[in-house]
Amino acid sequence: MKLTNCRFRSHLLLASQLLLRGGTALVLLLSLSHCAQLSAPDAAPEAADQMTSRAEPQQQPAEHLSEQQHSPGQITVPVTEPGLTAPVTPKPELQPELAQQFEQAKQSLRKNDYRQAITLLEPLAQQLPDAPGIHYNLAVAYWQLQQTEQALRTLTPLLERRPDYVEAANLLGVIARQQGNFNQARRYWLEALAQRSDFASAHKNLGFLYELYLAQPEQARHHYQQYQKLTGDPMAEAWLRLLEQQE
Repeated sequence: MKLTNCRFRSHLLLASQLLLRGGTALVLLLSLSHCAQLSAPDAAPEAADQMTSRAEPQQQPAEHLSEQQHSPGQITVPVTEPGLTAPVTPKPELQPELAQQFEQAKQSLRKNDYRQAITLLEPLAQQLPDAPGIHYNLAVAYWQLQQTEQALRTLTPLLERRPDYVEAANLLGVIARQQGNFNQARRYWLEALAQRSDFASAHKNLGFLYELYLAQPEQARHHYQQYQKLTGDPMAEAWLRLLEQQE
């Protein structure tokens, strides 16, 4: 499921300059990979199984959402202070018919059929206000259809009820960045990291934000390095090299 929204003009310009200096086409390809990361929709119902997002979701169908591509993203992490993880509340159990409906909604998300997913998830969200995975996936479907206000109305109360649900904070950060609210996006991603310091998507999205929008290369480097340590993603090394070229 494609959940990326790439913004790479500055990196494209940089890559072109590098090519003129004798760089390789690989540098250009690497620059185009900067897309915000989101976790994929929850793979299992928060209400029956385990629920599971770089700022604009990199998404694997129905799992976590996070701005996945290296883009200024699901779509990624806090400056330096790790936070304490909030206690996780018990997950409600879904009755068989509701669990089946949630599974159908996840299948719709995997097929990019967001309207059908909304049709299935909206009644579940009304019946199960304490099932964060259902509300999160509903917000993802709204967001994919560019129904931003509905996504915000779903995510904001979810994060208020469950500050430890870092996927919600991540997607809120993605939306804030898309709207040009860079400081708000940073707050959301830092709050996610305060809840879970190993949340790789937040580090990735923060790296993009600091590098491409806030012109704070040292902070960007920190988050890229943290993301690299957590994921082993070889692209992180390329982003760090591009960052060095701008300094």
